Amino acid sequence: MAKKKGNLRWVFLIFIVIEIALVLISSGFNKELEIGIKSGKLVIRNIPSHYDLQEKITEDFQRDEFLIKNTRIHLYEIHDHDEDFKKFAEYFASDNPVMNKAFSLINEGLQSHLRDSNSIWNPSIKTELINELNKKVISNPEFYESGFKDYIPKEHTAEIKYYLEELVKETPNLTDLDVSRLNRVVIEGVIPETILSRQEHLPGIYGSYKAYQICRTLFGEASALGAFYLIRMLLIVDIIFLLLIIFLKKSLSGKPSKGQLIMEMIYKTFEDFVSDTLGKDKVNFTPYIVTIFLFIWICNMVGLIPIPGFMEPTRNINVPLGMGIIVIIVVHFTAIRVKGLWGHFEHYLNPIKNPLAALDIVSEFSKVISISFRLFGNILGGAIIIVVVSSLVSYIVLPVGLNLFFGMFVGTVQAFVFTMLALTYIGVEIAE
Repeated sequence: MAKKKGNLRWVFLIFIVIEIALVLISSGFNKELEIGIKSGKLVIRNIPSHYDLQEKITEDFQRDEFLIKNTRIHLYEIHDHDEDFKKFAEYFASDNPVMNKAFSLINEGLQSHLRDSNSIWNPSIKTELINELNKKVISNPEFYESGFKDYIPKEHTAEIKYYLEELVKETPNLTDLDVSRLNRVVIEGVIPETILSRQEHLPGIYGSYKAYQICRTLFGEASALGAFYLIRMLLIVDIIFLLLIIFLKKSLSGKPSKGQLIMEMIYKTFEDFVSDTLGKDKVNFTPYIVTIFLFIWICNMVGLIPIPGFMEPTRNINVPLGMGIIVIIVVHFTAIRVKGLWGHFEHYLNPIKNPLAALDIVSEFSKVISISFRLFGNILGGAIIIVVVSSLVSYIVLPVGLNLFFGMFVGTVQAFVFTMLALTYIGVEIAE
């Protein structure tokens, strides 16, 4: 037994040494492996990577804000006092017909800087130039006739066609995001990839701009992608929940399986909690309490599935807040059934019997905030910490320990805490 412990200790120490070594050397990694399908061909290549932790957090947790920010033209690969910016200026002032049209719109001060190869490109001049590039006037249908279409990548053709068709209408159905996206594609089509970083995140859902338009109409531009991916994850959680129920129902037998024993143990544990909190005559609340626990627990665990795009729905404030509102509604509905309508609300509406009635009303709202933000903050905080630590090792080593802690341990604890608070709120209201 001692020998096994010694072997495990060595394995653990070796793993720590490797992890530390990777942390020390990972700052030198400036490329990433790209694997996928492009223009109908399998692409496997190393590409220069621009990694910014703040952008990564925004991309993972604020999809729509990331899309809007990156739709604007930005110069990742162009730095101060660098030859690259002179190359950029040369391309911008070249004889290219598309750029000539754009160049003619730039103010005289910027034109002189573009012509003068010895100009100092300080940040303020760069910002002014980018603002000019982002102006709506560049998104002119005339560009399409001036040879612009020859520079547009095939994968953007349908999208650009839609933009240009809208532009010629009296009342174009284009948002500022659409116009900025069109501006960016114009510039990207002309300036080489080595000079201007590419727009990697298109305003589309599963590659479909029409699907994105539908979500934008339903949820607004500021939350179109976030709402879609949240609903998708909730549907996945519901499917997992239903499959779990079907599997357990079919496996029920006189000789319980391990899965059945685990579920019976969970159910019996919560049944005891309900019995102790509400009384033995209220054990009919057990299915409701167990459902809350299992739903939140599956939501917290689904982020551990190693599939790109999978996330915990509970790290979006709408899910915990919705659950908190449902809990408080059930609490008051139960209290009305037990005490009667006036018997329950007299406590809040009768200032003579309860001088602090106003504070009690505020307290009910604070319960929703408290129970919701506790769950939301812990799950979101854990997810951000995992991203931060992963970035330290350039995602070469998966921080298994952090995933297990924040995913399984904290996720289980927070599901349990939320459930027990819901049970406690019911107990307080019907204690009489």
